[in-house]
Amino acid sequence: MKKSLRKRLLFLILSFVILLSALSVGMNYQNFISTTEQSSYSTAHMVAETCALITDGDRLDAYIKTGQRDTYYYEIWNKLIDYRNTNKDIVQLMIGWFDEEGFHYIFDTDLSDEGAFLGDTSNVDSEQERRMSQLVHGDDVGYITYPDQIVVYRPVLSSYNLHMGYVIVAISTEESKKNQYQYLLRLILTVLALTVGVSIWFVLRINQTIIRPINDLSAAAASYTDSAKKKGEESPLAKLQIHTGDEIENLFHSVRKMETDILNSSNSLAIATWNSFHDSMTQLFNKRYLEKCQASYEAKQSVGIVYFDIDNLKKMNDICGHESGDEVIIKTADFVRKYQTGENEGFRMGGDEFMLVVCDKTAEEMAALETAMKADPDNILTPPEKEVQCRIAIGYSFYEGSNAVLEKIIKEADENMYLDKHSHR
Repeated sequence: MKKSLRKRLLFLILSFVILLSALSVGMNYQNFISTTEQSSYSTAHMVAETCALITDGDRLDAYIKTGQRDTYYYEIWNKLIDYRNTNKDIVQLMIGWFDEEGFHYIFDTDLSDEGAFLGDTSNVDSEQERRMSQLVHGDDVGYITYPDQIVVYRPVLSSYNLHMGYVIVAISTEESKKNQYQYLLRLILTVLALTVGVSIWFVLRINQTIIRPINDLSAAAASYTDSAKKKGEESPLAKLQIHTGDEIENLFHSVRKMETDILNSSNSLAIATWNSFHDSMTQLFNKRYLEKCQASYEAKQSVGIVYFDIDNLKKMNDICGHESGDEVIIKTADFVRKYQTGENEGFRMGGDEFMLVVCDKTAEEMAALETAMKADPDNILTPPEKEVQCRIAIGYSFYEGSNAVLEKIIKEADENMYLDKHSHR
């Protein structure tokens, strides 16, 4: 069954709105969690501060050293117990101190069998162990969060500002987690209702602002001025068939009509570009391409120039005719092309002069290349029985390092080529 563009856009819009809603729910829920955690911390912190105020730090020092309880000890203990009983969320309220052996109780408001008394010691958990150095030295560690509770540590100081221990208050977070889940459910239902409403509004707007303009665009493209049809093989777009039965098919036919003109223009431009950088007779690169690539050649680690000249070309043209001269030129181009491997690039510099640019080679490799070219029998362009004998004169120049100047390298290669040319006369 064919699907209209409208249905496809509806699917995309719904996907986007659902994703946006999910992100909104996630961020809002995370903020709510942060708020409830802050509320639990504030409660625990307030309780810890109050208990620290009603506790005499100097007396704690005496309890720690002697292990003896007096009337004041029981007064403070009863106040702590009463304070814990006033808040159902307080699951732990105690005062004690830490050393390398663990936690030592001074006051504990747990009156069950699991409760502790003055001088009792308990092991530290993994979270406390991570902060053991701070706890032993009496630093302010703030609070520690556990899966089911948040624990605040409030240092208790003596009148001489000496650390005597901590008021430790644990607030249960189980009730707040229940509230978080209820809040999440309400949030999802609210966002779902908004998502449906927004989606309907989007669909109506999309139909008015996208679907109808696309149809108008298709009609405008179809009425574009006709041009001459492309000759030869059809392009891939012309061979393609789309039968979706929706607005995309209409747009496709319009684009395919415009593609013919664009393709013709592109082909003409490509041919013109290729011709501007190549010699029409030999298909080698020309001077214009050399100018374009000069900077890149000079940036190489090394650059070598091999310069070629056809010996006796003018004599060949005068005696045997220009057709024979053209054959010699083509053979020379084939010879240059033979060594146009890897990054090597061959050029016809004009008339009977040719050039090969060789990059990123060593001096030994360049010398070996010139030796191979001079020993190559293909540099003899005419058979012995020919009235005029033509050969390729070869010279090269090599530069290694930065600050290469291509003109100087070409000039030196040209001069070396003339030495080779004159040595055979």
